[in-house]
Amino acid sequence: MAEPEIRRMSVEDFLAWEPGDGLRYELVDGSPRAMTGARRNHDDVVVNTLVALRQALRGGPCRPHTDDIGVRTGSHTIRRPDVTVDCGPRDPNDLLATGPVLVIEVLSDSTRKLDTQFKVIEYKALPTLRAILLLDPDDSAALLYARETGGADWREIALIGPDTVVPLASLDLSFPLATFYADVL
Repeated sequence: MAEPEIRRMSVEDFLAWEPGDGLRYELVDGSPRAMTGARRNHDDVVVNTLVALRQALRGGPCRPHTDDIGVRTGSHTIRRPDVTVDCGPRDPNDLLATGPVLVIEVLSDSTRKLDTQFKVIEYKALPTLRAILLLDPDDSAALLYARETGGADWREIALIGPDTVVPLASLDLSFPLATFYADVL
């Protein structure tokens, strides 16, 4: 007997879908996947990052967003980075970033492999994206992927120590790592 065909959910159906179970979901190859909750250090790093970016970008065309705003990485895939800086056209009702230039993932034990391997590959394929920042919530350490000028090549930069500067050239910004870890470590 043949297995029943599992129908992949479209992006439009996913965005309209609300399970009402209090969980947050990503859409992965047409299948909703529940996201795990965050520890306090993780959440504190996310909040520090959002505040720093919001203050630095205020008044300009780019805005930082929480994981409430998704990033479409494929025809049937929506990721929810911890922080996204979107410089695309803005509609107050949008549920997806229209021009993401920076995505930030704060790593956790349960998602480290997914974030550092699979998601990075998906993010690098986005034409508007200029940087991917992976932050370790338990150490002043990060990994920055920065798109080289002109397009296709990415540079990987290890950032270690609170005084190390995170260069976000595409936004004409830089922050010491300590900014993201204030009152955390």
